[in-house]
Amino acid sequence: MEKVTSCFIRKISRDLARELRLVGSYADQKGLTVAEAYVLIELGEHGTLSVQQVAQLLLIDAADASRAVQSLILQKLAVLVPEGPPDRAKGVALTEAGHRRLAEVHGEMDSLVRAGLDQLTPGEQKAVADGLMTYARGLRYSRLQEGFVIRPVRPADNAAVAEIIRSVSQEHGLTAEAGYAVGDAAVDAVSQAYAADGACYWVVEHQGRVLGGGGVAPLAGCDGSICELQKMYLLAECRGRGLGRRLVLTALEFARSHGYRACYLETTGILQQAARLYESLGFERCTAQGDTGHSVCELRYIMHFTTQASSARGEHPPQPCCGCGA
Repeated sequence: MEKVTSCFIRKISRDLARELRLVGSYADQKGLTVAEAYVLIELGEHGTLSVQQVAQLLLIDAADASRAVQSLILQKLAVLVPEGPPDRAKGVALTEAGHRRLAEVHGEMDSLVRAGLDQLTPGEQKAVADGLMTYARGLRYSRLQEGFVIRPVRPADNAAVAEIIRSVSQEHGLTAEAGYAVGDAAVDAVSQAYAADGACYWVVEHQGRVLGGGGVAPLAGCDGSICELQKMYLLAECRGRGLGRRLVLTALEFARSHGYRACYLETTGILQQAARLYESLGFERCTAQGDTGHSVCELRYIMHFTTQASSARGEHPPQPCCGCGA
């Protein structure tokens, strides 16, 4: 499937900003800036907040948050209130006028969005909601992954990767005696085990420290057309950032580019989050394939690299908005 270009997404984002009247002053034309409107919304949802909390929620500089808050105070839409002990910073809360203005903001924006949704079928409306949530998740994960690097394994990483595999396995009670992958000979020499053509192992690195990894290799006992996703392990300190998802996507891209027709994996119900991740990415349950040597892993999944549904329907992938090739 052809990748969507960043240039195309940026153009759509600009179109959305224009249509939602988020360029310049806020849509109500009564003096609220976009930042001030968002501060109103956060105060309405959370009650009393410090300026620092406002900045963190809106992902803006504390100085910008302070200016927006001070403007709302001058407009008598917000007021400073004691947040705690005398040595603590004061909080900010909405006044009655602020609550009324917030209701106006919600009403105006709800009407604008509803009018746009009314032009779409119920199925299209759901597609919009699903797409926006997915894109927002991608942006959030990108922010949370700042400073983290996913790169191919090096021989110097072998000891760290082996320790991670053993540590995570012990965390979940997955022992070599029971037949789990922690007992594989490749655990202590991952870089060598994935050096062959059609195989690769990637590690997650942060500030020079390896925190996890995952790889792909030809499925043993198969004709070479199916690869296997293998040895996906992440330390607890780097979970919740979408790094596992990004590792799998990296492996899938590698698999497609190397001509595999499908990717297979085995896991266990003990690792429920991993199973949910694979299912969210489109892996489907299947019977055992090849000869992995891990029959103890009772959950088997496969993803076939076929023409995407959109192509089957005769639809064309989005085109870039210019010739930049981004």
